[in-house]
Amino acid sequence: MSRPLPPMLSVPEKKTAAAELFRDRHFFNSPVFTDLRDARASVSAPNPQTQPPSSSRALLLRYHRLLSSARDDPCAFDDNLAFTWHDAFRPNLKNTSASLRFEKAAVVFNVGAASSRIAAAVDRAAEGGVKEACGEFQRAAGAFRAVGQMMEGEEGTVDMSPEAAAMLERLMLAQAQECCFERALAAGTSPAACSKVARQAALYYEEAYAALVIPPLQNHFERSWLSHVQLKAAQFNAEACYRYAIELHDKMEIGEEIARLQFGINAVVDAKRTARGAPASLYDSVSRLEQDMNQNLEKAVNENNRIYLMRIPAAKLLSPLPSASLVRSASKSEVLDAKAETGL
Repeated sequence: MSRPLPPMLSVPEKKTAAAELFRDRHFFNSPVFTDLRDARASVSAPNPQTQPPSSSRALLLRYHRLLSSARDDPCAFDDNLAFTWHDAFRPNLKNTSASLRFEKAAVVFNVGAASSRIAAAVDRAAEGGVKEACGEFQRAAGAFRAVGQMMEGEEGTVDMSPEAAAMLERLMLAQAQECCFERALAAGTSPAACSKVARQAALYYEEAYAALVIPPLQNHFERSWLSHVQLKAAQFNAEACYRYAIELHDKMEIGEEIARLQFGINAVVDAKRTARGAPASLYDSVSRLEQDMNQNLEKAVNENNRIYLMRIPAAKLLSPLPSASLVRSASKSEVLDAKAETGL
């Protein structure tokens, strides 16, 4: 049965307050001062979410390029220069710093956020859509990884903490891996191979969820985010079981097939019971998967009772399913590559 493609999460861009830059004081006689000042103003939109993400990213990349051509730290001694950025998930929280390293990290964060917005908006059912979304999610993952590295030794809001950067990287990788799973299904890849791809997506989602429920990220994100990630982890654990069970059925290993299907169904049922606030389309996708698994389970149980009479192993005796990662975080140079952008 064909199931609808579930929605993806995107990261909101951080808001920033206007910063006054003065020639000869902060950036001395930098030949790019005027461009730099204008570029800083262009990324200071009151509500970045209203801008097309591709346009927003192009402006951010241009500003970062100009910023990188200025002195490494022209304002460490000057308390009059201040860069203020708000938390992406709690805009009432903000941090102000005179550090160019902090300013660059915030810009890279927004590059990652814009990339995630581009990826989430892609029509993955269209030709080339899955590939495009997968690439953008990997670019976003690389941006958040870079933020974690750039913020070492710096003070900032929770969204730029090492824990948040690592969580967001894992979440973006999970969604990129999910794209790979969709591409594998569309290509008619074997159930065993699809199971490995699904299992790795589940692992990435599990890592993201584990970080979301402990300090300092606990209670920092909306409940809908936690429910979305929790439900996706259960969905792809169930997908891994479902695809693996198809292979087991072909091998007439009916006992383990039944055990795998039961394990996957239980994972989905438990997650649906506790996850609240996720998109209705995601619940629908998970419910369709549960329905497909129950149909296969009923068939396997009937065949086992009539023909095979195989013993059904306990869930705790099942070995972990194999996994295969098909994605990686983009390098910082790939994240900041402006060649593919327009207007630069």
